[in-house]
Amino acid sequence: MHVDISLLGGFAVVVDGRAVAANAWGRRSAATLVKVLALRPGRQLPREQLVDLLWPDLLLEQAAPRLHKAAHYARTAVGIPSAVVLAGDVVALLPGAEVTVDVERFDRAAGDPSSVGDAIDLYRGDLLPEDLYEPWADAERQRLRVCYLQLLRAAGRWAELLVAEPLDEEAHLRLVQQHVESGDRGQALRQLDAMARLWRDELGTEPGPAARALHARAQAMPPVEPSALAPGSGSTRVPRPATPTVGREDDVAAVVSLLEDHRLVTLLGVGGVGKTRLAAEVAHAYGRATPHRTAYVDLTKVADAGLVAELAVSELGIRSGDNSNVVQMLHEALQRQDMLLVLDNFEHVVEAADLVSEMLQWSADLRVLVTSRARLRVAGEHVYEVHPLTVDGDEGLTDAVALFEQVATAVDPHFELGHHTEDVVAICRAVDGLPLAIEIAGGHLRTLSPALLRERLTSRLGSAAAAGRDLPDRQQTIPAAIDWSLQLLGPAEQRLFGLFSLFHGAVPLEAVEAVWADGDVVDPLSVLVDHSLVRRTTGYRNEPRFGMLSLVREHAARLVDGDRDAGRAAHAAFFASYLDDLYERRWTDATYRWLDDIGEMLHEVRAAHAWAAREGDLTLTASITASLGAYWFLEGNHAEGLRWIDEMLAVEDQLDPLVSARIRLAAGFMAFPSSRPEARTHWERATGLFRDLGETRLVAYGLAVTSATYIDDDERIDLAMQTNDEALELGRGVGSPALVAQVLNIRGELTRVAGRDEEARAAYEEGLQISSDLDDELYVSVFLSNLSYLADHRGDHEEARRLTHRALRICWSQGRRLMAAWTVSQLAGPEHALGRPELGAVLIGAGDEALRVLGARRHPGDVPEHDRVVAAIRAALGDERFEELRSEGARMTLDEALDLVLDRPRVEPARGMTDPDYRHLPAPVRLDDTIAEVDPEPPRDPEGDGNRDHYRALRDD
Repeated sequence: MHVDISLLGGFAVVVDGRAVAANAWGRRSAATLVKVLALRPGRQLPREQLVDLLWPDLLLEQAAPRLHKAAHYARTAVGIPSAVVLAGDVVALLPGAEVTVDVERFDRAAGDPSSVGDAIDLYRGDLLPEDLYEPWADAERQRLRVCYLQLLRAAGRWAELLVAEPLDEEAHLRLVQQHVESGDRGQALRQLDAMARLWRDELGTEPGPAARALHARAQAMPPVEPSALAPGSGSTRVPRPATPTVGREDDVAAVVSLLEDHRLVTLLGVGGVGKTRLAAEVAHAYGRATPHRTAYVDLTKVADAGLVAELAVSELGIRSGDNSNVVQMLHEALQRQDMLLVLDNFEHVVEAADLVSEMLQWSADLRVLVTSRARLRVAGEHVYEVHPLTVDGDEGLTDAVALFEQVATAVDPHFELGHHTEDVVAICRAVDGLPLAIEIAGGHLRTLSPALLRERLTSRLGSAAAAGRDLPDRQQTIPAAIDWSLQLLGPAEQRLFGLFSLFHGAVPLEAVEAVWADGDVVDPLSVLVDHSLVRRTTGYRNEPRFGMLSLVREHAARLVDGDRDAGRAAHAAFFASYLDDLYERRWTDATYRWLDDIGEMLHEVRAAHAWAAREGDLTLTASITASLGAYWFLEGNHAEGLRWIDEMLAVEDQLDPLVSARIRLAAGFMAFPSSRPEARTHWERATGLFRDLGETRLVAYGLAVTSATYIDDDERIDLAMQTNDEALELGRGVGSPALVAQVLNIRGELTRVAGRDEEARAAYEEGLQISSDLDDELYVSVFLSNLSYLADHRGDHEEARRLTHRALRICWSQGRRLMAAWTVSQLAGPEHALGRPELGAVLIGAGDEALRVLGARRHPGDVPEHDRVVAAIRAALGDERFEELRSEGARMTLDEALDLVLDRPRVEPARGMTDPDYRHLPAPVRLDDTIAEVDPEPPRDPEGDGNRDHYRALRDD
C-alpha cells in the first residue's frame, strides 16, 4: 500500500492512486492530526507532545477523548484501519505503509546540488496555507520558504523569485540585466518601469543607482528584430491558489480532457464562482500531464480590448525591440509554439475575441483556456460552464460546507463545524454555494457567530470588511461582482435583468416572454445567458429553463422598480394560465407528468397566488386555487390547500360558476381523509354545477369521487356502485383513459373493502392495463399496492410483499413521499403473515410518523386494511411489545424506512434493534460516550451498520 501526502501548497492525501476527497475529513482535527504527524521524523510523536501541539489549553486526560476521535475520523478518511496507531505513549501515522511526503522529497532534492530544479518544481506553494494561524506549522513553513527562495536565487530563476518575493531588488535587476544582454531593449525598459511603480506604491521611494544605470544602458540600445519569445521565458508562472481548492477535482479532470480535443475552451460562469482558480488548477494539471508550456495573462490589467495584444506581448516576455505593431509581434512569437495560454477575465474585453481566433491560426499546437462571464462566440470555442459548489449531498461534507469550514478555520482556528452544521448549511444554501460569497461570509466569523451571520447574511455580503485584501475591487462584495458584469450590458439587457427578479426559480421561455413587453425576448435573454447573469438549465423533461442564483436575483430586484407592478401582473396571469393548461392535460396524460410540472413551478405558483390575493384579483386567485385540489391530495401540502380553499369559499358567490365548481372539487379532496360526509357535500355540489354547465367529463369525475365517500359503508354500497357505474359510463364516453383508470381504482376500493375481491381484482387489473398503456407510473404503483391487498387476502403473502415492493420502488423513484408514506406500512400485513410481526410493528410506526410529518392522513380506502393488520400484530406481540416497536419505528425517517425494506444504500444510520432476539430496544447511544483506546482497529459507531443489520434481521429472518 502506497500513500502520498502533500503539504506544500495545500493538504492532500492519495492512497494507491485514489485521492482522498477534501470533504472526507469528518472533523478538522482529523486532518490536523495527519498533518502534524506527517511533518515529524518517522511520522510519530509522543502522545503528550502531540496533545500539547494540538490542544495546548487542555490537560492530557481532558484531551484524550479528542485525540481518539481525531484518530477515528482520520482512519475513516484515509480508509486504512491502522492509519493512526496509538501504541503506549507514542502516536504513529501509517506505520505499516509505504509513505511519501512531499516535504521530505523537497528536503532531499534541496540538499543535492544536482537536483535543485527538481526541488524547485516540488515546491507547489508555502506549507499548508490553510493553517496560517497554527503555531505548530509556523517555524517549518518559514524554514521551507527560505530554502525555496535560496534555491531560486542559486538557480538564477529570477522571474519565479519575483512571484514569491515581489520586492526582491536583486531579482528585478538580474532580469533587466538578462534582457539587456539578450538585446531586448523594450522588455528591459518595461521591467524597469514595473520595478519603479512597485517601489513607489509599496516603499514610497524610487529604485536605486543600479537601476538607474541599467535604465541608461537600455535606453542607449538599438532596436532588435524579429519578435520572439525570449529564451527560457516561454512559460509565465500560472498563479497558485493560496489555499487548497475545494470541490473542483472533477472539473479539473473534465477541462484537461476537453483541451485534448478542443484548442479553445472557455470557462463560463457568474462572477465569484471560481473560474480563475479552476483555470489555474487546470493549467498546473495540464503542465504536469503534457510537455507543453503554460502561460498566463490577467486581462483585468487593461480596460480596452485594443490593448489585449500589447498586454499579451508584455506578459509573455516577447522580445519586441521598438516594433510598434504588437499584433505582428504576437504573431511572430507564437508561430509553432506548443503552449497552453490562459487568458483570465475576458468578459470586459470580449471585443478582442477575434484576436484569440487569429492566435489559434498562427500555431496549430497552441491551446487557449479563457475565463469569462460571457462567451467569445468565435469558431472552435467549446464552453465549459462552471457551477457553484454543491450544498446538499447524500453523505459527508458537501463541497460548499467544506469550503466554508476552510475559510472559517483560517479566521478562527478554534472553529468546530460540528457545533454549527445547521447554520453553516443554511448559509451555504442561501448563497447558492457561490465560492466568493462563502469566502466573504466566512470572513465575518472573527466577529459574528455562525447563527448571527446566518441572521444578518444579506448585509454582510455587501460589506467589504471581511474580504481578502488581495481580492480586486470587483470581488470585494457580491454587489460589486454583479455590477462588474452589468456594466457590460445595454439598456434592454439591464431591464430584462431586473425583470428576472420576479421569478423565484428556473422558468420556461414562455414565462420570460410573458413579463417582457418589448418584442422578441430571445436576443436580450441570450446576452444575459452569455454573460452568466442568467443560467440556462433543463427541466425534468429536458426542456430549457432560465433562472438566476438567489444572490444575483436580490441584486436584480433593485433595478426593477419601474416595471415591478406590470411584471408581477403578467407573472401571475401566466402561471394561472399555465395551471389551467395542466388541468386539461390531467385527463389524457400520465398523472406523474402534470404533478411534476406543478411541482417544478410551485414557487412561481405560490408567488402568483400571493400577488393576486394581495392585489384583490379574485379571478386570478380563484383560478389558481381551483387547479390544485388533486395536487394537494396526492402530494401533501394539505394545510396550504385548506387555507386557500377556505378563502375562496368565503366569496363563492362572486366566482364564475365553473371555477366555483372546481374549487368545490378541490375542497372535497381536502376533506376526504378526515370527513367523508363533508367531502361528499362538496363533491355533490360540484357535480350538480358541472351538470348545469354541460361539463360531461367533470360530471364523471365528480360522480367517481363521490362514490368513494361510501367506502366501508355496507348499507349504501349499492348506491355507491350505481354512482360509480354512471361515472364509468360517462368516462368511457368522453374518451379519457386517465379518467377511466381513476374511476376503476375507486371501484376496486369499494368492492375490496366490501369483501368482493373478484370484482375488485377485475377493476384493478383493467385500470393497471390502462395506466401501463399511458406510461402512468404513479397509478401503476397505486394499482400494484391495491392488488397486494388482494394477494394478502387469498393467502399469497410472498406475492403481496413483492407487489408492495414494486409499488414502493416506483413511487419512491418519482419522489412521491406521500404515496410512499401511505404504502410503506402496507408491508406490515405480509411481513406479519410471513412470520415477522416485529418488523411489521416497526413499519406501522414508521408509516404513521411519516404521515404525521407530511400533515396527511391515511387514505380512507386503506384504513380498514390497516386496522385489521394492527389488531393482528398487536395480538401476536402483546400490547407492551407492540407499542415499544411501533415507537421505535416512529423514530425512523421515511428515508430510513425505505432503506430498510428496499435495501437501498444508507445515507444516515438508523436507530434500531441491537438484540437479535428482539427482546428489547436500547436507548440511543452517542459516540462521545463510548470513546475507548483504539489500537489498531477504529472504534465502531454504535449507531452504524450493526444496528442496521439487526433491523434487517427482522426483515430477513
